[in-house]
Amino acid sequence: MIQIKTLAKTSLEKITGTFNLAFSDYFVPIHLTLEQLSAKMKSDRVNLEYSVGAFEEEELIGFILHGTDIIEDKKVAYNGGTGVIPSKRGKGLTKQMYDFILPRLKEEGIDYLTLEVIFKNIQAIKSYERVGFKIARELKCYKGQTSLSGKADNVTIKELAGYDWDMMQSFWDFTPTWQNSAHALDELKSINKSLGAYIDGQLTGFIIYNPGNGRIQQIAVHKDFRRKKIASALIASITKEPGTELSIVNIDKNSEPLNSFLLNIGLENYIDQLDMKLEL
Repeated sequence: MIQIKTLAKTSLEKITGTFNLAFSDYFVPIHLTLEQLSAKMKSDRVNLEYSVGAFEEEELIGFILHGTDIIEDKKVAYNGGTGVIPSKRGKGLTKQMYDFILPRLKEEGIDYLTLEVIFKNIQAIKSYERVGFKIARELKCYKGQTSLSGKADNVTIKELAGYDWDMMQSFWDFTPTWQNSAHALDELKSINKSLGAYIDGQLTGFIIYNPGNGRIQQIAVHKDFRRKKIASALIASITKEPGTELSIVNIDKNSEPLNSFLLNIGLENYIDQLDMKLEL
């Protein structure tokens, strides 16, 4: 008999084992160590009281990991991962888990849920739509190597002393997804490195990235200083070693300047995702 309950009393070891089995045959196979999943859950602000699992004879066979945050005065839950082990798919477990957890999230004052899903994962998209999720926007993901060595005129690149989000958000063309949000990056300061591009002491662009894996989490240039090679200078500053692998995920499809830039510097648009939303 299958039992649905929160993950509040489930060990991280058990969640990690099921996570890896569930994603072993994914479009992009994923295998995380306990430490890596713990770091991901911290970054996603996962709350196991708001997360849900499907259990069969105490074996965890499916899960939904939910993080929570306040965004623009709304209480939001983010799906940091949904998985069902291969042998238990096709039994409607995702909908059963949502049927269990949605009333509880509503009781806790959650205004809406958000998630990303790979564009080609039609089965998952249909599953989320049956629950009530709607497509909010399309997202593009990039990876690869680049050999930029250009330097922008009169631009000084140096570490950011801190995050002035009121100013830095004014550089954005779109609101970042959950794992690239301002709140997420505040949590990851000890892991990430951040550089600013300055002209006469004025911040004109910035990049925030993880030097351990080459993941760029935000890159943006002041709207009055674009087409001055500032973004190229920022990228060049983090790729001084030949063969440096870079990646950046969840770029809004409608951000034509950033998408064009990433392609022009030689990165590959390796996968697309959908940003989906469910109002409670």
